[in-house]
Amino acid sequence: MMSRGRAQVLAEALRKKYPKKRKRIDADAVRMFCVSNAAAERGAADPDWLERGPLDEIVAWVDVEQVVR
Repeated sequence: MMSRGRAQVLAEALRKKYPKKRKRIDADAVRMFCVSNAAAERGAADPDWLERGPLDEIVAWVDVEQVVR
């Protein structure tokens, strides 16, 4: 699971990485994307990855195009 605070931090990091999409990156959308895709892709092997994993690694993993739809 991912807390709202962690989603805010991740959304801000994505806004810095993708300044042209800054206004369309929403913390709730980032959280929904991460939770649904981490369950499908990472499975139960690492349930705390979203909360405790390296922020740079998670930012690289997020498909920003799917987040801003």
